[in-house]
Amino acid sequence: MKQMRDRSSSEEYDKIFDGKKQSPVQDKKGKKQSYTFEDGQYFFDLTTYKKIAISKFKGNTMISLREYFDKDGQMLPTKKGITLSLDNWEKFKQYIGEIDECINKLKK
Repeated sequence: MKQMRDRSSSEEYDKIFDGKKQSPVQDKKGKKQSYTFEDGQYFFDLTTYKKIAISKFKGNTMISLREYFDKDGQMLPTKKGITLSLDNWEKFKQYIGEIDECINKLKK
């Protein structure tokens, strides 16, 4: 299986995709948001190949953390990742502080 390189730099991303990157959404005050909106989904880029997507599925809002791959200039999701319901997302957010504490303990 081909190893994917992390291409998180914007300049490198533009070289790869010929500047076809979706523009960030702007709020009412003209401030650029850190997400894009495409095909009824909101996307946050963690890296070029790792994204968070917020979408609707069968009437339910879902949050997906997933790896993507490039196929003919289009970014498509892989099976590698997880999708959370809103209930699971709320539960996950409750643990963020403790997760950060554990990370900091392991850094030492």
